[in-house]
Amino acid sequence: MSLVRLNGVDLFVRRFGDPALPALVVIHGGPTWDHSYLLPAVAELTDVAHVVVFDLRGCGRSQRTPPIGDLPESELQPHLLADDVAAVIRSLDSGPADVLGFSFGGRIAMRLLQQHPEVVRRLVLASTTAYTDFGDELRASADYQRRSELCADVRFDDPILSGPTAPDGALSRAMAYASAPLQVWRLDRLEAWHTVLERVHFTSDYNRPYADGTLLPGGPDEADAVLRDWGRPVLILHGVNEMGFPIGVARRLHAALPASTLVEVPAAAHMAHFDNPDRWLTGIRQFLTTG
Repeated sequence: MSLVRLNGVDLFVRRFGDPALPALVVIHGGPTWDHSYLLPAVAELTDVAHVVVFDLRGCGRSQRTPPIGDLPESELQPHLLADDVAAVIRSLDSGPADVLGFSFGGRIAMRLLQQHPEVVRRLVLASTTAYTDFGDELRASADYQRRSELCADVRFDDPILSGPTAPDGALSRAMAYASAPLQVWRLDRLEAWHTVLERVHFTSDYNRPYADGTLLPGGPDEADAVLRDWGRPVLILHGVNEMGFPIGVARRLHAALPASTLVEVPAAAHMAHFDNPDRWLTGIRQFLTTG
């Protein structure tokens, strides 16, 4: 693990496995989380890939905005995050890489294809969406309705969580715990998920630009068209019981990309790598080693 200067920012990067294997660069979600919640699942892929994970700018141990660091808030925009991913891939000096984008990271991965299509060989879109018009499907979900009732109410403007004296990452940490019944499918494993959350380095850097409306959407406009024009292999990996981006958005994207591969992970919600890691990993391994 190391702090690497790339694209004008310091990024915390970790590598797992044999560098002689094809690179798999993982983009975490959030964006106020770090990469740790995707471990150890992605680190299990070292039998087929040289796994590279990193913290996005403004996240975890990468360069931060004031008062912790000196990165301007204006430089948290998604197009710059996509440039960072391209810089990580180029720093490996091994040609185009396979990319796995999880949740918000999947949106950044689609933007990466728009800005730097040449650096990506194959793409895994995990628990993410190319669309934003899925509210009706979500509200119609009985699972979503039931699980929402189990979630605590966290106010974005709570001064204890987001005020000037709030601890770094307090709001995101509170929201992660409060929304856990929507994030994981097996309620009997909530305590184990809480243990995962304890290790996450949550940050507050994105709170203000998000609240004041200056943070641009993570993905590009007409993301499905971007993927179609790119034209290379895409794996859509989605929990059947997803209650953030309902399963319909994955099926819709698969229909829009006839050459894509869709793996629906049973007994899994948004954190499908946690709910059903065996099926999640099998889907990725088969995709990365085919063709």
